[in-house]
Amino acid sequence: MSKYKQVSEFALDGCFLGFAAKDGYKLKYLRLSTNAGEYCIKIPKDLRSTLYRTLQPGTQIQVLGYCEFCLKKGTTKFKADQIRSVDGLPFGSTEQFSRVTGSEVKPIAPQKSEKSEKSAKKAAIMVCQKSDCCKRGGRALVEALRTEIDDRGLTDQVTIKPTGCMKQCKAGPNLVMPDKTRYSRIRSHEVPSLLDKHFPDPVSSSHSKESGT
Repeated sequence: MSKYKQVSEFALDGCFLGFAAKDGYKLKYLRLSTNAGEYCIKIPKDLRSTLYRTLQPGTQIQVLGYCEFCLKKGTTKFKADQIRSVDGLPFGSTEQFSRVTGSEVKPIAPQKSEKSEKSAKKAAIMVCQKSDCCKRGGRALVEALRTEIDDRGLTDQVTIKPTGCMKQCKAGPNLVMPDKTRYSRIRSHEVPSLLDKHFPDPVSSSHSKESGT
């Protein structure tokens, strides 16, 4: 251990605000709001895929891990070892999965593995959830997307991933569609037309073609 670093354990309780990226779109961190302030905490690799699927902004969680204080730079880095729900169950355990889904957990079978692979291949709409974008309607945009995706029966095909800053704060809220198309200043009422463009209804499309012939 370097003489310039001090390491200590931490346990923080607070509200999950969203995932954050510090290098491109790799969501390696989570943002936690506590009574003492907001923290950006690095997530272990083996927990990331599970958290992306189950952890939603606004969830009360407890994060356990260790922090590294650099005496030379005066900076502190937080790294999580375990992330728990308010009832003390670690995210990723079978007990936690049953609480989240409300269903009985059965022994792991090949079918479940196939389902996990399909879930991982969902198209992702990335929405900035930093404070500037949230002030400009970012949270309402996420709710509008969730509602519209659910109404269209696209929940098994499309997922929403809250992200960190996209470097376009004054043009917020910002989002990136699965084909990497970036949109700024998107409002909730524009969500239906946005999904029509990127996820057209096959039935509607066929009707349009027939009308044009």
